[in-house]
Amino acid sequence: MVDKTTSDARRSRTTAMRVMLAILFPQFAFGVSFAWIGLAPYAVRQSHWSLTVIEAIYALTPLSSAVTFLFSGLLATKLTPRRFCWLGVGALVLGQGVAFIFPNEFTFIVFYAVLALGVGYGLTLAASLAAVAQVFPKHLGTVGGVLVGAYALATLVEVPIMNGLAAASNWINALRIVGTIVTILAVLALTLMPALPRSNERPVKGIIPFSLLKQHRIATAVLLEIVIVPLGSYALSQVGIYAQDLGLVAWVGTVAVLAASLGNLLGRFLVGLASDYVSVDRMLFVLVILDAVAGILLWRTSTAAVLIVAAGVVGFSCGGLVGTVPRMAADVLSGAFNSISGLLFAAFALGGFIGPLLGSTLGNGSLAWLVLSLISSTGIVIIILRLIHANHSLRKDAAAIKQPVQV
Repeated sequence: MVDKTTSDARRSRTTAMRVMLAILFPQFAFGVSFAWIGLAPYAVRQSHWSLTVIEAIYALTPLSSAVTFLFSGLLATKLTPRRFCWLGVGALVLGQGVAFIFPNEFTFIVFYAVLALGVGYGLTLAASLAAVAQVFPKHLGTVGGVLVGAYALATLVEVPIMNGLAAASNWINALRIVGTIVTILAVLALTLMPALPRSNERPVKGIIPFSLLKQHRIATAVLLEIVIVPLGSYALSQVGIYAQDLGLVAWVGTVAVLAASLGNLLGRFLVGLASDYVSVDRMLFVLVILDAVAGILLWRTSTAAVLIVAAGVVGFSCGGLVGTVPRMAADVLSGAFNSISGLLFAAFALGGFIGPLLGSTLGNGSLAWLVLSLISSTGIVIIILRLIHANHSLRKDAAAIKQPVQV
């Protein structure tokens, strides 16, 4: 009996390690999407691509992943996590392959931005979360935070390498080299994924789970993602340029981008970790306040120190918000984890699409920072209403328990 228990424990640890390796490396591969911010000027200068195409490539990645996430709950009930992951990584391989072999504006919009980094990312992350829910049910927040953190880690590792290669040679060669290497690693890692059963949760009514929005906690969580994320996504893409527009020395813009990227990474990991031990609602309240205050500071500041700190805080809030998703999805409604997490990640990706688009529409100046900060500030009202509703529900449940049963 002891030998059997020891053998089962060893098998469980091996399965957990194989799952972690299989899901982390693909996220690192999809993180090349962050590189487009730095490579875009080279694409304009070296390949003479239009700014409209450059912006379309950047914007269509989160938009296509948002649409993909909406169907992830249904797919999790139809496919095993391993097949689900291969479907997503297959989209990455096919999309990148076409774009790298035939690099032009059309292939980069359709195959690179939409298929590889949009649809592929959405499928792979949803499949990875389905595996995490089975293997790490008690540590969803921690493992989920590590998972989404691996995606953001590319900002600090892959982007500097690609920018260096693009400056020394050619932007498409730089993207081919780094993109191919991390994709090969993702494919090799995915071969380690053990055979896990498909999700046994009952599919939510409808192909797209909009019926979940009838739940107050889910609806407010979706709204928070949509109003908070745009400021963070805009900061990640524009804070360096904003520092130059303010007339600050060149290194300030670089450090501000680094602060926003590092804050985003830490927020994803640390808040994900904390969500296993601290109330998600309390963390959401703190994140919303931090984001609103930092956004106003970015709009009003003209000093280097304030700009750098505020950029880091906005990045942390944005990353922290996505770090809460796995645990929040599990706590809100039992038996619908994949559908809820897909809906919340879709809202996050939609916010990532809205931020740069709205900022560009407003001229990428102080007005853009003001409007995005005001939108972020509406999150304070949403989280207060969410907390009031939660408190009311607790009192109602307590009263129902105390009420004597009539015989």
